[in-house]
Amino acid sequence: MMRLQDPLPLVSTAPDRRGDTDSVTSGDVDSFSIRTRLARIMQGGDFPALSRQVIDTITTIDDDAASLQRLANIVLREYGLTLSVVRTANSAHYRRGGRSTESATHAMMMLGARVVRQLAGGMLLFEHFQRRSPELKELMILSLLTANHARATAMQLGHDDPEAAHLSGMFRNLGEVLVACYFHDDYQRIHSLIQDDGRSEASARRMVLGFAYTDFGVEVANQWGLPDTIAQGMRASTHTSPSVLASVTAFSHELTRTLYQTDSTSSVGPALDAMLDAHKSRIRLTRDQVGRIASDALQETREVLLGTDSEQSVLRLRELNAAARRAFGASLTLPDDGDVPVMIAEPDVTVRARLRNELDEGADPASGTTIGTVLLQAMEVIMRGGPFDRVVTCFMTGDRMQLVARTGLGTDIDALLARFSFPVSARGGPVVALTQQRQALYLPTDRTLHTMEQRWANEQGVSQFGVFPLVVLGKVIGCIYCDRIGNGPAPDRATVRYTKSIADLVVDAIARRRT
Repeated sequence: MMRLQDPLPLVSTAPDRRGDTDSVTSGDVDSFSIRTRLARIMQGGDFPALSRQVIDTITTIDDDAASLQRLANIVLREYGLTLSVVRTANSAHYRRGGRSTESATHAMMMLGARVVRQLAGGMLLFEHFQRRSPELKELMILSLLTANHARATAMQLGHDDPEAAHLSGMFRNLGEVLVACYFHDDYQRIHSLIQDDGRSEASARRMVLGFAYTDFGVEVANQWGLPDTIAQGMRASTHTSPSVLASVTAFSHELTRTLYQTDSTSSVGPALDAMLDAHKSRIRLTRDQVGRIASDALQETREVLLGTDSEQSVLRLRELNAAARRAFGASLTLPDDGDVPVMIAEPDVTVRARLRNELDEGADPASGTTIGTVLLQAMEVIMRGGPFDRVVTCFMTGDRMQLVARTGLGTDIDALLARFSFPVSARGGPVVALTQQRQALYLPTDRTLHTMEQRWANEQGVSQFGVFPLVVLGKVIGCIYCDRIGNGPAPDRATVRYTKSIADLVVDAIARRRT
């Protein structure tokens, strides 16, 4: 991470104005200071990379097959996002029929690209910053709570787009997150002015930065070309909200602050009542309804955080539960914080079985599932069912002179797809050779690599790989290829058999549609 430790000089030494808030009029915004700070963080490597990811995810991905593959790559890369997509598809708001889904790609089909883009955009932000430092992780936990409060609030109010509320909630505090990450010394100076000099937050920010966190967040959102609703949500306050969505964002942000940023020695009950009263002209909810919102948000937050298998996350969740209990009383239903799930290296056999059964249903032509969707879901099942870094589906060209990668999932997949084309000849290498032999093998699980195979693997930068031929109605049409880049252990024979069974399902799906 780029470190911008050299603090800029204090922008202002004007006297403290106790009535100041984070929201300021456009005439008070120091645009030069904002642009200077933004230019500094754009000089690094990680922030421009995040910018490209966010822009690509939220604003440019359409509903075509290529875009769906790219979106699936984003979703499957992060445990928290995979979980969020699956949970959302299985929620009462989106679920159709009585059967739940385990597959993220199937969930994406159910939700539609727009909803998944919104989920992915918010979770990309969370995953990017929460691993940086304890301070940033705490800010991102609060952002995640605000996002989950916003979704639950929108659903309580009957809003037709709860995921838009979730996205707006996640980005609400973007400005503070960016300052804390890239200008850590200045962030500490702000807190010193508040604690040591008794200044208000707004006054301290103005002295050190020259602008409010909100102004910085809005500038970045505009640079990224995010929807106007996100900037409106950042600026929304108790009394100034241009839309229901902005009001929900402001309410959710204040709910997070009231419940989880109030001094534990203070009585949070009166503060909560005052907050609800201040928002009642726009957000009409009873205290019991708000309690259910808090409970739902804690459940969503718990499942994402415990996916990191962190003792600190468990302790923080217990603190959050205790804070909610102080606000709403003993009758509040809260998620269990005692049992910590262990994230095991090998995938759960039950999950494997459920994923395979779901794919089996899609393979049936009567399901209406297209072959493209079957292939994408099959690659997900292989990725999640085995310790693979990449999975690629390859097909023979019409003249059967080339074996060409058509679609794939995993690390640096676009670069791999661009070069994954082999002549169907002795020069084609091991992928062509094993495909033509109709021999499903994973090396070195099934046998050691031959000299030519080892040389090819070294050229490709992989430590192990497997080829699973697709033989439809007696004719070789392509293969499924998977590999690992690092030096991790090879999958066991049960995993290889499982992967072959998935390739067999793909063959069955294609054959049944052809006949």
